[in-house]
Amino acid sequence: MGFLTEVVREVRSSIARPGYAAGWGRDAGATPRPSLKRAVERAGAGGALLVEFKRVSPGSDVPRLPPRSVSDFVRLTGSGGVTAYSCVATEPRFEGSPRDVAGLVAQTELPVLFKDFVVDPVQLDVAARVGASAVLLIARLETERLLTTPLAALADAAHARGLEVLLEYHDKSELRRVADVAADVFGVNVRDLDSLRMEPAVAAATVRAAGHLRPLLGLSGVAGAADALRFWENGVDGILVGSAVARATDVPSFLRTLRRPSLGGP
Repeated sequence: MGFLTEVVREVRSSIARPGYAAGWGRDAGATPRPSLKRAVERAGAGGALLVEFKRVSPGSDVPRLPPRSVSDFVRLTGSGGVTAYSCVATEPRFEGSPRDVAGLVAQTELPVLFKDFVVDPVQLDVAARVGASAVLLIARLETERLLTTPLAALADAAHARGLEVLLEYHDKSELRRVADVAADVFGVNVRDLDSLRMEPAVAAATVRAAGHLRPLLGLSGVAGAADALRFWENGVDGILVGSAVARATDVPSFLRTLRRPSLGGP
C-alpha cells in the first residue's frame, strides 16, 4: 500500500472525530476573502510566489522541519514578495491542523490556501470557517478511486462555500480524466504522492500539457533557484515553496532568489 492510500485512510479517521469540525464558528463563507486566482494573476513579471507553512515533510531525508510559530513565519516571509500563503491542515503524518490555517489567516491579508487531502465536504466546511481563500483538490484521489464523493462534486461544494479551488495534477494523464472539475487555479506537483519520489521530468511534461489551463502553478520540489528556474522556463505563472523556506536561515533573501528572471536580465 502506497503513501497516498495510507494517508487518505488516516485522514478519513481524523476528520471523523467529533471535535474536528467544532469550534470554528457557524457562518461559513459569509466573510469575503481575498482571491487566490486574482493574486496570482496580478503578480506581474516576477511571477507569483506562494509560501507554505508546514511542520513535517514526509518523504524528506529529515522530515521534521525547524519549528516556527505562525506569527514568526509571517514576519520572516513578509518582506520576501509573497503573493499568497499555503498552510498544511493535515494532522496524520504532517502534524498540521485547521488551527494553523486559522492562525495564518489572522496574521495576513493575503489569500491562504487550505492544503489537505480533501475527501469529504466537512473539510470544506472547516476551510471556509477558518477563513481560507481556497482549498486544494488532488486529481489523483479521483484517478486512484480513493474518493466516495466525486472530485467535481467537491469542487462545486467548495465554490458553494465561497472557496476557490486549486486543482493539483502530477501525471499528464490526469488532465483528461478530471476535465469536468471546475477549478480556479491549477498546479502540477513534482512529487509522486504514492512513492513520495520527486519526478521532475514527469512534472515538466505535465506542465507543458497543461499550458492551456491558467493560472498554472508549479508545486513542490523547489529547493532553490535552479528548481524555480525550471518551472519558470516551462511557463508557469507561479511557484509554491514549502520545506526549503522552513529550512532557510535568511528567508527573505532565499525567497528573492526564486523570482522569475526578468527578460533581458542577467
